[in-house]
Amino acid sequence: MTRNSFFKSLLLSAVMGTAICGQATAQQSPFSHGIAAVVNDDIITTHDLQQRVLFMLATTGAERDEATLARLQQTALRNLIDEHIQLQESTKFEQTISDAEVNRSVARLIGRNGLDPNEVAQQLAQAGISINTLRDQVRSEIAWQRIVNGLYGSRIRISDAQIDENLARQTLNAEQPSIRVAEIYIEATPEVGGMDGAMEGGRAMKIQAQQGAPFTLLAQQFSSAPSAAKGGDVGWVREGELRPEVDAVLATMGKGEVSDPIQVPGGVYVVAKIDERVSTSETVYKLKQVNLPADDEAALEAASEKLTALKPSLNSCKTLEDDIKEVDGLKTADMGEVKGSDMSDEITAVLASTGVNELSDPISTPAGAVALMVCERNVTGSNIPTRTEIEERLMDKQLAQASKRHLRDLRRQATIMMR
Repeated sequence: MTRNSFFKSLLLSAVMGTAICGQATAQQSPFSHGIAAVVNDDIITTHDLQQRVLFMLATTGAERDEATLARLQQTALRNLIDEHIQLQESTKFEQTISDAEVNRSVARLIGRNGLDPNEVAQQLAQAGISINTLRDQVRSEIAWQRIVNGLYGSRIRISDAQIDENLARQTLNAEQPSIRVAEIYIEATPEVGGMDGAMEGGRAMKIQAQQGAPFTLLAQQFSSAPSAAKGGDVGWVREGELRPEVDAVLATMGKGEVSDPIQVPGGVYVVAKIDERVSTSETVYKLKQVNLPADDEAALEAASEKLTALKPSLNSCKTLEDDIKEVDGLKTADMGEVKGSDMSDEITAVLASTGVNELSDPISTPAGAVALMVCERNVTGSNIPTRTEIEERLMDKQLAQASKRHLRDLRRQATIMMR
């Protein structure tokens, strides 16, 4: 079933869901007196809960059996509790989020699936489901992102060393395919039935995606990962950037496929391989050369040992000439910019393990021993992230970790009563 045909059947599905969910709520739900939960001083009504469950049914195509309805109700209530906690926290900081901002975010989320937000809203309304259930969810996500950025954004520092390390890894893997990935993460909490419940939820996600449910909406409704706010979109990644268990599965998937549940410590992933591309790159060096002449094997060996011994004391391109003045026989030359592709495999292998403002291991030549100092190393080419892009990605990861910790702490401090 295509996404468009999936949403053409939304109205019928929603009406069926309303009837079944109403029966389930009346017969089984403990929330039978109008209040589903109280979060500190805020009330979550049974109407709020029912609207969220119906929205999840209508937009994900979930089965309408008793077990699925129970799982959806549990997920919906947990999400509503978190959203109330997030909005309560935003009130402390006197945040104001305009309806226009919320509407733009809702339109972007629905638009990722090639759908018209107004048409979706009308179809939901005809089935008695308010688009406000999605707008409320998006409002809490905007508020929470502002809070996390405000509390932790100025505290997080991404060092040049971290960027250099990440860029070096990206450069090393530059010829490997880049994969555009979306994810759903189901945490194996006691509320979902531990790892068995998380695996069951993961299997349901794959089935619903195969039946035409938009992966972005599944992620937005069910995923516990920070990427849920972006419809599960992780962006372009290469091997080694995700968990090893996920990397191994992605390597076997074709474009457009959705994985089986992938068990990892603490939960379960379901990933979609959205796209794949191959990058090309070129490394450009600014180099200085240090050489020590030698006219026989014994002299060459002695020259190599001397250059190796000098490595710790030669650590700046700017002062290199002054640093070697007192060393007898040592000469230096500025090589300027040199492309990696213009050098031999032996030299590029040596430079690969040499940092900026470091002297390489000595290289034997017919004229003597030579060492190269890397003054700059720049990677150019397609799909190679800039330093700014790498910094932003590392910042996002740390903010996501801070977000998870902060929400967990607020949950523990909150007074939550189920009715």
